[in-house]
Amino acid sequence: MVEAHLFGFGVALWLALFIATRTHHHSKLFWAINVSLLGLIGFFGSGIIGGEALNIAQLIVLERGFWWSSVLPMSAWLMVCSLIHQTLQPSIVKIAMPERWLTGIIGVLMIGLGSFSNSLLNYAEPVMLASGSQIIGTGQAYPIYSAYVMGCVSAALWHLVASWRIAETGIARRSLASLVLGALCFLLGTSMLLARLISAGTWSILYGYVPIFAGLLISGFSLVRFGLLLQGQNVLRDLIYSFCEMSILALLYLVSVNILDLLRPSQLALLLACVIISHTGLDRGRRWLDRLFFSRAEQAARSQSREFAVALASTPTPTPAPTIVAAKPDKTWNDAVRRAISGLKNPVQLAQNSLLSSALVSNHLQAKELEDNRLNRSAITRELLLQAIEQLRPDASPSLGAGDAWRWYNVLYLPYVREINRKTAIDWLRRGLSDPLIDASVLSWLADIDEDTFYKWQRRASDVIAAQLWEQQLKLLQPEV
Repeated sequence: MVEAHLFGFGVALWLALFIATRTHHHSKLFWAINVSLLGLIGFFGSGIIGGEALNIAQLIVLERGFWWSSVLPMSAWLMVCSLIHQTLQPSIVKIAMPERWLTGIIGVLMIGLGSFSNSLLNYAEPVMLASGSQIIGTGQAYPIYSAYVMGCVSAALWHLVASWRIAETGIARRSLASLVLGALCFLLGTSMLLARLISAGTWSILYGYVPIFAGLLISGFSLVRFGLLLQGQNVLRDLIYSFCEMSILALLYLVSVNILDLLRPSQLALLLACVIISHTGLDRGRRWLDRLFFSRAEQAARSQSREFAVALASTPTPTPAPTIVAAKPDKTWNDAVRRAISGLKNPVQLAQNSLLSSALVSNHLQAKELEDNRLNRSAITRELLLQAIEQLRPDASPSLGAGDAWRWYNVLYLPYVREINRKTAIDWLRRGLSDPLIDASVLSWLADIDEDTFYKWQRRASDVIAAQLWEQQLKLLQPEV
């Protein structure tokens, strides 16, 4: 059954790395999921090592050392489902918090009993099989462990069912429904494994592992689609792409090596881990190499291009926003315009802005007969914002001025189009640098502005542009008769 353990080890490791590299905000849910996956990595990893025909003394050491991995996944899984339920129904915290503490305390006791005594596993009296090999049998207190495991898995299922019942949006209900399916798979697989061990059954261990593998994949996809973990970011396509890539690479390496019969199971697991870690964390490795071969500016550009590719993969093309009837823009629109202006030089930030789904952008896209995708919507949005900033220019002369008439234009054009901020202006003045289109008086004006005043002017200028774009959109949605 080494192949089954290798599969479980690889899936758990890949999913943990994928979540770790895609999640920027490390919430309690993030840590609970990764702790659960860590437990599965240890569980399947110990199974791989145990498949190397160890003697009974080595097997006892292995079981004692990795017993924690038989407790941790279920405990952490219950906490994951409890946190999801709490997110949708905050009042459940009165029940969830004591439940988590109780689960953690009993889990620690289970780990201690299984690692340092013969209560859960009877290390003192190995069981002799008909084949002549020996295994470690269950102890007198093993039913307590079984009840704890089944209690955790059942309570987790209850939390998910309760969450599904109160979910409001369609995508949340669908994602939670698949999470419930994954939890049912965990319940079935866990029951099969416990029954096999208690009864010393002779049926294949795959009867328990297959449902667990299915539950692991279904739950991973569901957590990503639900968006709680990734702050609403939909990376489902990126997840499927990464899974297919890892599967192809793993099969290529492992099948090739296994045919030649060159490596032991533990060495195969090490090879699999190297493949998953190196390819899942490829962008981080590229950043390290970039430091050796490229300048800081080039490093930033290369890193930004990779982040942009991830943003395109993880954020599907937006659907058009509903018809707007309000005469004035709301705070959401003003904030979106402000973020888009600050992201003019940041393709990743701009590609995820809600302005991309506006009717104004859609209209320009159709007028230019461009394909409707996020890349073209980003380009149209940037073009509209640059035009709006240029409309703030008080005269047509190529050089910039420093008077009050230039205030709104300069506070947006200089930092976001030319990338010249107050610190840059101070540095240029100190070093005597100049620009053909920027007079020293403009740099002095920029350097002398109080920081709070500067940001206040930026907000005012941004709101002016937001109002102009809103008015253009209203003309599209409500044409004059």
